[in-house]
Amino acid sequence: MTSAVQPADQTGYDARTIVGSGVKLGIVTTVGVVVFALLSRAIGGTTEVVVQSILVLLGGLVFSFLAAMWLKPHDVDSIAWTALVGLLGALTFTVLDTAILRPLNLYHWTWDQIGGGSGFWYIPVWWMGAATLAWLGAWIYSLASRGGTVGFATLAGRPVVIALALFVVQGLTRIGPFTAAMMALAFCRALGGEGVVAAVLARK
Repeated sequence: MTSAVQPADQTGYDARTIVGSGVKLGIVTTVGVVVFALLSRAIGGTTEVVVQSILVLLGGLVFSFLAAMWLKPHDVDSIAWTALVGLLGALTFTVLDTAILRPLNLYHWTWDQIGGGSGFWYIPVWWMGAATLAWLGAWIYSLASRGGTVGFATLAGRPVVIALALFVVQGLTRIGPFTAAMMALAFCRALGGEGVVAAVLARK
């Protein structure tokens, strides 16, 4: 993944680029959460689960690969900077969530209630998860691009197919409940699998 020659199309990893990308990612996340919440109020039953699962899948793809598309990581250092963008995106969402979404009572705060009114027993886990998704996406990008560039559709192709297949199998076999959370689990498994596949293909 390392190269002595910096790619010509490299974005650069200055503070402005990294922070700006993190803020943009956080805004995109906020918009997705608002859409998810509003649609949940308008629909129900199986339709709600299907729509939510699609949104979760799209959200996973965006958070895993959008930062990589912006920064175009090709080595260990740039992969780490891309993971930082994921963390900053989660932090930005936390600020927007606390300042705007919570006062609007857009959705229930069950996790806060479980934690005695505090969200800081689970919010840092979300931050770590966000950084991990961006890190995996950057790693996969660096392997798939091999020093060049690669499109979003190319990156998303296999993870989407694998995640959908796992979700359908989970639903048919009733291994778990038919919820959007199962799509999140399926996507995480698919992303991990894609990392292995990308590493194998990069060795050929």
